[in-house]
Amino acid sequence: MLNKQKLSTLVQSKSFQLFLIATAILVLIPIFIRNSFFMFVFTLIFIFGIYAASWNFLANSGQGSLGHAVFLGIGGFASAIIGTKISVAIISASGVYTMPIGFLSVLIQVLVILVGGLLSAGIGLLIGLACVRLKAWYLAIVTFGFSVIAETLSSQFDSITNGINGFPPATFVPSGYPFYLLVVLFALASISVMYLLMKSRMGLAFRAIHGNEVEARMIGINTTKYKLIAFVISTFFAGLAGGLYVYFYGFVDNSIFSPANSFTPLIMTVIGGLGTVAGPVVGSIFFTSVGQILSTQSVTQSLNSTLGPFFPKAGYVGPPLTYLFIGVILLLIVIFFPKGLTPLFHKFYKYIMTEEKPEKKKT
Repeated sequence: MLNKQKLSTLVQSKSFQLFLIATAILVLIPIFIRNSFFMFVFTLIFIFGIYAASWNFLANSGQGSLGHAVFLGIGGFASAIIGTKISVAIISASGVYTMPIGFLSVLIQVLVILVGGLLSAGIGLLIGLACVRLKAWYLAIVTFGFSVIAETLSSQFDSITNGINGFPPATFVPSGYPFYLLVVLFALASISVMYLLMKSRMGLAFRAIHGNEVEARMIGINTTKYKLIAFVISTFFAGLAGGLYVYFYGFVDNSIFSPANSFTPLIMTVIGGLGTVAGPVVGSIFFTSVGQILSTQSVTQSLNSTLGPFFPKAGYVGPPLTYLFIGVILLLIVIFFPKGLTPLFHKFYKYIMTEEKPEKKKT
């Protein structure tokens, strides 16, 4: 169980303190900078921060996934479908035209997102029971296959999911700053829980398996059990991110299962730093900010006018250049900073906080 000592360890951790400082800044900035674009980007940063942290949690147990979009999509579809049915029932019972916004609606929003996470974890348990004994990247390939299967099944049962045409979920929390605060609270809670789990005895088992699965088995660790636990926990938080993602965009369809959404948490984690608390968040800040800024109309028009002649066969220069830029940065980070950007920030933080030692007087 998570006790006071573990909570104290969490609070005293420099990594977590940096995470709290960054979170506080991101919470306060939208109050002073009232700009819908900044609010959009910051909200997306926290949602993908949860998603990338869930992938990082799985990687810390020596496993990999190239199909995490399955669990993002399951959480998104489940929470949207359940939330819509609840909204319709409340509207029918109360005789109003729209869902009343208040404490009850916020509570329903939290519950449907949690239920989406639980259903995602349930599917993760079934997949894990069948595949968790596979080695790291064999498991990754299998999970990628499941992401393709999930999109096909969603189309097959379109009468239930309505995934081909998509649909907007019910509104329980107003968009803008109220929903942003909800996302921030989910991010703080999710990343804190994952951090505490990694610092527990269970986390020691995860790290032992990550270091050397054979040696971990030799010292008595039930590697299959702990790998399954890590897989289920990871899929739960991926499902939470899926629910937030769908309600944030106000729309869900089969595109949520796309391969791009499966590779996104991997890229973010590698950019930020594998195995670190702040790594997924740092990667989410970088990846999301670059992608959204390069996709704005003004930047796209500027790119088209300046670089368009060099890309005559590209009708829309923005997205290709976004992928090119991120790909080059990812390549440079892997080659020159294999531990990601977070250790660089730690070194800079230590450099700033370290006091200069006075020179010793010669006798």
